Amino acid sequence: MNPIIKAQLSTFRDMNPTERLSDSDLFEVMSIFSIENGVLGENIDPFRAHLRGEEFGIDGVAISIQGTLCTDADEAAEILSVGKNHVSEFHFFQSKTSESMDYGDVSKFLDAVYDFFVSQEMVLGDQIKSLVEVKDEIYGAAAKVSPTLRCFYCTTGTGQVSEVIAKLINTNKARFDELNIFSKIQIECVGAKVIQNGFRSATNSTSAKINFPKAVTMPSHDKVDEAYIGYISASEILEIALGDADQEGVRHINRAIFYDNVRDFNPDSDINKSIISELEGGDLDSFVFKNNGITIVSKSIDRKGDVFTLEDYQIVNGCQTTNILSHVRDKAELISVPLRLIGCSDSDFVSSVIIGTNRQNDVREDQFWALLPFMKDLEEYCAAQADRIFIERRDNQYRDVAVERTRILRPSDLMKAAAAMFFFQPHRAARDHRGIRKEYSDKIFLKDHNVELYYVAALAIYKFDYLVRSAKVDRSRVIFRFYALYALVRKFWKAPDLLEATQKKQKVVRGHVFKIIQDNDKFAEHIEEVASHLEILIKESSNNSRERVRDYIRTETVVEKFTLAMFGK
Repeated sequence: MNPIIKAQLSTFRDMNPTERLSDSDLFEVMSIFSIENGVLGENIDPFRAHLRGEEFGIDGVAISIQGTLCTDADEAAEILSVGKNHVSEFHFFQSKTSESMDYGDVSKFLDAVYDFFVSQEMVLGDQIKSLVEVKDEIYGAAAKVSPTLRCFYCTTGTGQVSEVIAKLINTNKARFDELNIFSKIQIECVGAKVIQNGFRSATNSTSAKINFPKAVTMPSHDKVDEAYIGYISASEILEIALGDADQEGVRHINRAIFYDNVRDFNPDSDINKSIISELEGGDLDSFVFKNNGITIVSKSIDRKGDVFTLEDYQIVNGCQTTNILSHVRDKAELISVPLRLIGCSDSDFVSSVIIGTNRQNDVREDQFWALLPFMKDLEEYCAAQADRIFIERRDNQYRDVAVERTRILRPSDLMKAAAAMFFFQPHRAARDHRGIRKEYSDKIFLKDHNVELYYVAALAIYKFDYLVRSAKVDRSRVIFRFYALYALVRKFWKAPDLLEATQKKQKVVRGHVFKIIQDNDKFAEHIEEVASHLEILIKESSNNSRERVRDYIRTETVVEKFTLAMFGK
């Protein structure tokens, strides 16, 4: 194995000490991590994209809708139910620790990807079935733009493709194209250098230098270390907004540094086509007068003359502008762009800046929760426990911190667990947590709430997923996740008002639940008990297909029947 890859793999193992995988299996996960979180600038848990079985030809599948990784139909349907013209992407991975590239393995990989979309005769297993359901949800939504397809064949060698493999790739591109279901198709053979650079990018905070000669110091503010306003060359913006080059030497927009969802940019909209056309036509001087500009927030700024060194920075407003500039990057030197540069390490103030500069857009749900005072207290409490959970209040918050990716939890994920455990809504948690947020927004994450209760909820999600990943619980039980969480509390508390109970009563319930989830065998038994009751109800209902079962358990009637069957009243 390449010595640098070997060292990075050791680091990755140290970052994820509970994952008992062989070097070859862990390299499969690390490859996904390096490409998705490093090269592409995404923010996903690579273990969720990894296929744990012996699936034919494929080691990993990352299906994203609007940038969110989806592993089952519920996750997909939830995102597709909000807005329209969603952008979806299919990423497939095959990784080999050897340095050579085998024609047969590449062929097998591409055959497996083709089979995933056509017949599922070769690719089998519960994970694949769930992913196929995600695929069906995407195509059933009939978005204006077809999904993109990217296939990554990873080795620890150079990644150079022989003539015969190049021919194989072109043949398969044509085969995929004939399906007429993709807007773009890319098949890439990735070598050690790209994986190494991707891993470094995925585990280090963003840093960059910009030349900002027209900077004017902004007024002082007690929450701001330093701030500047002015205009800057578009080439400087692109230098910090584009990620590392891929295997083909092309630099793409680094999604990790944007607050806005880069997929919301539509180059074919009339407005954007008009702006790009003006720039391509040579009207470069007018851009600085017509454009609202870009706002960058950086945790620290080191200024030396006109050169500013930024550490841990984020473009909080300017996604559209940056994407337009990337379409005319050959003219960037001649274009000026208005810029606000803010140096601030106060996360709450940064969140207020993000919302203030994006008032015309909907505030993202996780950003909404991040602003609540309670969430900061919860983040600190969860990170201080022996069995730590990391609440991610800001995208890529733990990018440069060596923590287990599986222990990182977004506020919206915690909201789902709270819906099941505290409000007794297991049937709505998977797909309707936005409705729950609206209904219970004045009853959840309140300043005087007990952080210990929410920590138990967060730990329960992590432990459930851990038991599935480690095969201590069969993957078929994933569909019952929120019923299992609901039953943890319902076993010791009869009404959906635990958050309003006295601290003494909460402590008793919390203690009982904690004992179960801390004992892997007991928690696995609990999950099986929940599953057995639900399977009896499903059998009696004559709902046989996975889709009909999923719809069935999302009804309030099933919650009532399940509760009666398991608890007797």
